[in-house]
Amino acid sequence: MIRAAESCACPIREVPSPSIVGSCPGQFILFMSILETFINGRCDLADPCNRVISIEEPDERYDFVVIGGGTAGAVVAERLSENPQWKVLLIEAGGDEPVASSVPAFVTAYWGQNETDWNYYTEPQAKACLSSNGMCYWPRGKMLGGCSVINGMMYMRGNPADYDGWAVNGAYGWSWFEVLPYFLRSEDNKEIHNGVSGYYHGTGGTIPVQRFRYAPKFAHDVVSASIELGYPPTSDLNGETSTGFTLAQAFNDQGSRYSTARAYLRHASKRHNLHILLNAVGSRVIVDPASKKVTGVEYIKNGITKSVGVIKEAILSGGAINSPQILLLSGIGPKETLDKFNIPIIKELPGVGQNLHNHVGVRLQFTLNEPDVPELSWDTAMQYMMNRDGPLSSTGMSQLTGKVNSRLAPSGGRQPDVQFFFGGYYASCGSCSGGDRQQLLKERKFRSISISPVALQPRSRGYLTLRSTDPLQAPFMQPNYFDDERDLDVVADASRIAYRLVNTTILREKYGMRPEEGYGAECPGGGPNPTDEFFKCLAKIYTAPENHQAGTCKMGPESDPMAVVDPQLRVFGVDGLRVVDASIMPTLVSGNTMAPVVMIGERGAEFITIRHQNYGWHKTDFRRKGTHKNKLSETPQVEIKENINSHSQNSNVRSR
Repeated sequence: MIRAAESCACPIREVPSPSIVGSCPGQFILFMSILETFINGRCDLADPCNRVISIEEPDERYDFVVIGGGTAGAVVAERLSENPQWKVLLIEAGGDEPVASSVPAFVTAYWGQNETDWNYYTEPQAKACLSSNGMCYWPRGKMLGGCSVINGMMYMRGNPADYDGWAVNGAYGWSWFEVLPYFLRSEDNKEIHNGVSGYYHGTGGTIPVQRFRYAPKFAHDVVSASIELGYPPTSDLNGETSTGFTLAQAFNDQGSRYSTARAYLRHASKRHNLHILLNAVGSRVIVDPASKKVTGVEYIKNGITKSVGVIKEAILSGGAINSPQILLLSGIGPKETLDKFNIPIIKELPGVGQNLHNHVGVRLQFTLNEPDVPELSWDTAMQYMMNRDGPLSSTGMSQLTGKVNSRLAPSGGRQPDVQFFFGGYYASCGSCSGGDRQQLLKERKFRSISISPVALQPRSRGYLTLRSTDPLQAPFMQPNYFDDERDLDVVADASRIAYRLVNTTILREKYGMRPEEGYGAECPGGGPNPTDEFFKCLAKIYTAPENHQAGTCKMGPESDPMAVVDPQLRVFGVDGLRVVDASIMPTLVSGNTMAPVVMIGERGAEFITIRHQNYGWHKTDFRRKGTHKNKLSETPQVEIKENINSHSQNSNVRSR
């Protein structure tokens, strides 16, 4: 029997959030209602002693105001508040993260909910998302922790060549060996010497990292199938090996998710100098038009517009969608846009909202010769509630990934241009029709599995701009997916690799794995030997955009007319304003973006700390937060000030 609510050290208070029951039909509603009640009553998941409590009314002014408490903003606010002499305000549009979001299996439970998701949709695409009238759905976390509360938790850093490319193109100080210590600072890897080398990973950092406690047997067999295809076995795509298939490490511990809100903000929220304002939308940065100095931040709460003063700096951490929107509303951006909406120009920066890009691919559907029943039952629920184990402690097939080189990949093979994402074996009720397992066994004789090959270095570029001057209205988002035909070429080649994987001996003979009947019937060139045109047609209809949007406040040198921030993340031409989130990436990293965004948060916070640390406080060993006993972290680092002032594109750029 599942245990009743526990007696915790602090009273468990309700965290306002949408229920996970909403997506469940039939008898599953009662089951999920009971399960949700028990989840909310577990001390380790509810964490009542450390939950963030919003302030009622901010002070008149703060040393630092951070707009956006998502993946990066949580990191920045926590690090800055380590200085007890600095007053920090964090403004977050949503509320606290829901208790049930800690359960890994409920990874998509808060998508599409207005309280927890911005619910963004792109403009209609000519070459993508045609199955949904060309409009691609972009789930974006609207709560403390942001997308780190609703993503797949996969721990991927990208490729060293990604960061060396940034540095070579003018983002001085951002080469691989210069950003590595900031990855290590946040990392508390629980699997050193267990398939993961301490040479490449750190311990003692802020966020626990390890594999999930449970994986379907089918996931292991897919790894075996990849080896049959000739891909090298690997247990760590963040280590020596850049290619291969593996069960990825994730941001989790003891069977539950770790968002940046949980890892960074909960303990920090007890500090007297850190104030967190929830359910308040940061709408505008106030800049003195004469001095070009930030003097305050405007926000909207309960329909009322208010402002708070800024003494030192304002930091935008709204992500790739919201940060450029706030800049535009503040009078910073392309002149034609600001003129169109009669916004007084503070600083003309044509790159604001430009360079929008995202990882994109195709969702391929397959079936297995076994019943498609959910991995969710009283037995698996009890397994999780008692031991934090079983299907609810993982994301099913989504924890499996692979990186490979398509035939169009850069020469050398050290920077894979394709990543595979998988779907299936979910412990959820969203697709079930009643809850009677025996009935489901009869109704659903074949299990559905998806494979999504995704282009990691997309060439297509889009843009973002305002629809109006209303901060609460979503901006105009035009990603221009597959505008560059080479992206389709990569996805088509990767789709062929996926079909070869499905046709391996182990998957064909053990599972009878095959393309789903009728899938892609509207596309010519299918059948036993599908053509590239068939796969391109599938990509246009069944597009799989990842939630990895980036680039809209591009980092670069002042000589780059499209750069918005310098390598210290300072907005050009405005004193006391930085952007610290995925929007500053000049080009996307080759993989999931949560770990890189945490790194950006750590790096940005250090830039700010070094700039202002002469105000009477100095935190020793700021660079080495955790106990990172590995050779790479002991590599001598060039001083930040030297990197910033360097004008040699090749200095400090070492690839590995």
